[in-house]
Amino acid sequence: MPLEEPSPYEILGVPPTASAREILLAVGPATKSGRHTRQQVQEAAALLRNPDKRLELDLQQPLPPEPVDRAAGLLAPALADPLLVVERPQPPPAASFLALHRAELAADFAEPAPPGTAPEPPVPARFAADLSVLPQIEVPE
Repeated sequence: MPLEEPSPYEILGVPPTASAREILLAVGPATKSGRHTRQQVQEAAALLRNPDKRLELDLQQPLPPEPVDRAAGLLAPALADPLLVVERPQPPPAASFLALHRAELAADFAEPAPPGTAPEPPVPARFAADLSVLPQIEVPE
């Protein structure tokens, strides 16, 4: 099974420059060839007779590539030197990494209590900050 459907030009066997008369004359031989169903042939002919749909189809078809003489010679200077060279440094060995636990990190950055004062007791869970302390937000409609 083909990956894409044949174009109306292929179904009717006409070139993209075919006139309305050539399209009309191609319907009979395309139907008799049996390569496509009668409905496919009729739809292809109807599409190619409609100027708007035919223009849309022609714009969607890719153009064949134009031959370029001496392309390799023209591209040789650009391909000789790479535009961007990325040098990636080797990562340090795993043994050089330091592992810290969250408790150790928190202890390093904790603010000490002022001298001569007792440390503050922990805040009970029912008074801890949560989303209920945020102000009301008005959402525009």
